[in-house]
Amino acid sequence: MKKFSIYSLKKAKEDSLLPSLSLEGYRIVQGGVHVYRPGEISHKGEKHVHEQPEIFIGLDGEATMMVNGREYSFRGGEIILIEPGEEHHVIASKDNPITLVWLDVERMEP
Repeated sequence: MKKFSIYSLKKAKEDSLLPSLSLEGYRIVQGGVHVYRPGEISHKGEKHVHEQPEIFIGLDGEATMMVNGREYSFRGGEIILIEPGEEHHVIASKDNPITLVWLDVERMEP
């Protein structure tokens, strides 16, 4: 897992988020916006991992990101990059639940 601030990312030559996250050679294949309910847990009760990286961009609110059993704070203005094979879950704050963008990426064919 890697954590970034939206405000401290280096400007990429091609104005793309992926090179700024050291994901050159990847492309976004799907994504969406999720507005969490207070205390909501993503993928509750299941092991949740991917073979490719996944990007979470906090828009507003707060959450705890569980990665391989460790807790990390996550809030609007932050980006979390989940590495392949890392088990992860979002746990929304009960008082100020997070709204986030999630992006699945895959390596492009050469």
